[in-house]
Amino acid sequence: MDRSSVAIKKWLPLSLAGSAIFLITALVFHVPIGRAIVAIALVVVLIFSGFLFRSFGRGKQGEAAGNEKSIK
Repeated sequence: MDRSSVAIKKWLPLSLAGSAIFLITALVFHVPIGRAIVAIALVVVLIFSGFLFRSFGRGKQGEAAGNEKSIK
């Protein structure tokens, strides 16, 4: 299985949980629904892209890219 499908299955639910938290917060503070939807979309993109880049920044054994020596 390649890294992109693993990242999608692993990180997408976490970004959706972040958007649910923001939705509840927006409803409590009476934010207009249009602004809340745009902000939720931005939250999902921000969280998912951060975790996706984190997944691709690791080597095959889980170490950081560019790190030739592994600490044992």
